[in-house]
Amino acid sequence: MPREYGYDLEPVPREGRVYGFWENFAIWFGADAGIAVFWAGALLTPSLPLPIATALILAGVAVGNVFMSAIAVMGYRTGVPTMVLARGALGVRGSALPSLLNYLQLIGWSAIVIVVGARAADYILTSLAGFSAFHAWVLAIGAALTAWSFLGPERWRWVENVSVALLLVLTAWLTYVTLTRFSIPELLKAPASGGMSYWLGLDLVIAMPISWVPLVADYSRFARRYRDAFWGTYVGHFISCALFYFVGALTNVAVGAPDPISIIASYGLGIPAMLIVIFTTLTTGFLDIYSAVISLKNVFTWVNVRRHVVVVGVASTLIALMFPVEAYEWFLLLIIGAFVPLTSIMIIDYLARRYDPRSLLAGEGGPYWYRGGINLPAMAVWAVGFAFSVALSATLNLGIDIPLISDVAYSMGSSIPSLLLTAALYTAVALRPRP
Repeated sequence: MPREYGYDLEPVPREGRVYGFWENFAIWFGADAGIAVFWAGALLTPSLPLPIATALILAGVAVGNVFMSAIAVMGYRTGVPTMVLARGALGVRGSALPSLLNYLQLIGWSAIVIVVGARAADYILTSLAGFSAFHAWVLAIGAALTAWSFLGPERWRWVENVSVALLLVLTAWLTYVTLTRFSIPELLKAPASGGMSYWLGLDLVIAMPISWVPLVADYSRFARRYRDAFWGTYVGHFISCALFYFVGALTNVAVGAPDPISIIASYGLGIPAMLIVIFTTLTTGFLDIYSAVISLKNVFTWVNVRRHVVVVGVASTLIALMFPVEAYEWFLLLIIGAFVPLTSIMIIDYLARRYDPRSLLAGEGGPYWYRGGINLPAMAVWAVGFAFSVALSATLNLGIDIPLISDVAYSMGSSIPSLLLTAALYTAVALRPRP
């Protein structure tokens, strides 16, 4: 039986590369073709006019996808997961902090996916059959996601290909229904209620692709060619993320429903709507569970991936039974605060140094050990970038007036300033020849 490389951190050799363009496209199309993205799109309207929201969606996804695809190329060239790549900039031990942060946030994402999918499916079931089974849906979706993740990236590609092919058909049909059901010219003229700045809206969109950055190389390491990794990731994610953001924003203007369940119910689509809910939940959530375990394995290399997939799946399901979905917006903004500056550091460091994949896995005495396993300048820059991003978000969301910070926040938002500051600091302070 051929060796499966999806259960360890070792660089995937050429003979283990099983993903072409379609497999990469399928993974990232399925990742954000989901109910959660409906919800995020609905956050933009009616606070913002629909034309502005649409422009911000296109711009935000286009920018965020550049970072996703850059990490995808890094994964392709080295054959290692994203958090192993973080060792290059932060050090072997320094990469433990983002790995643990990623582990925790992915469990949270899994819970969000499960609870939103279960609520939507239950709403549709109640409309069709007259009874509710929310907890049963949570358990069923959690079990399905865990089983899918358990298969591993080499084997789930067959399931993913079939699921995404069906999802493409359902998505095309959903888009057609949306565009023909409502008067688009009238919705484009609908006045905005206000309460959200353009930059905050852009932040909410960029948050989605940035939230996937810590996972991307976990899958692109299986890509056969450069263009499969870059364009499969970029095109697949752009289509689904932008489309589902737009449909969520458009239907919220038309229906006035701020949550995906009410939006779906307004369509009156019955069984097809339930299929969309199920497929989108599955094609999103399994990535969170698998990558959570891979991130933990970067810290504790003795972790058995398959066994811990079950642990994460069960934990996510239990959290889903009590998760306050109202915290979703803040969850996105917190992710920006941590991973925008880290993404900037990782890309700059890789472009300047390139990495020897085997050396990334070396311990004490290796080229990425630095001092005590930590690259202190890089960690300091990351901390500054994180604090800066949080301060900007506090100004935009809580109205806290911070001298100078507030001026930057209201003129540029939080994501772009955080990227620029981190890049400047890392280039000036930390990007130096290794001793």
